[in-house]
Amino acid sequence: MTETKYLKFFLNEIGYSVHNLNTIAVALSNLPANSVPNPELNIKWEPKNLEKSCIAARRFAVRSSLVFAVEALFEYMSNISDDELWKKLNFDLNFKKKLSTNDSKARRFSEFCKSIPGIEKEWYLLVELMCHWRNQIVHASTSNAGLSSSDKRFLETKISFLYDNFYHFDVMKTLEDYDADKVTLKEATTLITFLIKCCRKIDEHYISSISGLSNQVYSEVLDNDDQFNLLKKQVGSAKRNRQIMKYIGVKLPYLSAEKITMLANEYK
Repeated sequence: MTETKYLKFFLNEIGYSVHNLNTIAVALSNLPANSVPNPELNIKWEPKNLEKSCIAARRFAVRSSLVFAVEALFEYMSNISDDELWKKLNFDLNFKKKLSTNDSKARRFSEFCKSIPGIEKEWYLLVELMCHWRNQIVHASTSNAGLSSSDKRFLETKISFLYDNFYHFDVMKTLEDYDADKVTLKEATTLITFLIKCCRKIDEHYISSISGLSNQVYSEVLDNDDQFNLLKKQVGSAKRNRQIMKYIGVKLPYLSAEKITMLANEYK
């Protein structure tokens, strides 16, 4: 298995939301000047200025997709941090653990990513910016957080690299648009790209690290599972052995078939 169940769910949610966002953008761009709503919608829609209404609707969709993506990220990070094997691998690396100073989920994400191999600094800083942008949208009257001056200066050193390698992404314009709270469709979808890249690296680190754990660690996880303990108490039989092996495969799906069989044999 190359992806955790947490990443699969996350990618499905993100992919679905980006497709919907692009569909909305295409539909709005093709909206004719004489459009009238389908009577079956049973709504009142009488825009005074169709062009302005389309621009406003597109902005609403882009901002909503950014909020949705960040919420999906927070769920993924929380699920990874709560995972029993993750806790065995990374004792203090926990997204849900508050920082000692200037705590926020945006900053927690950046601090978390600093310990993950393969995540470039510009990736997680742009995702942090995205998280701050989510707060700016949801808590418009109270949120004033943002990237530090040093982090902004670092991103400035990556202007050419980001422009050349990520669909002509203009990081300076993005920082300006953040200050003005004017996120564009291109900015939102590119920021989502960095978000996905970070989560893939976190997942890779998790799965590659599991192979180094001892059978004792896996046994501890299983022995703390109430449902598994009920299976162990059943009278010995071929059916019981099959159920134990199947349960281990569900509980620890990232193990090889060989390791699952080895663990199951310990409980015969």
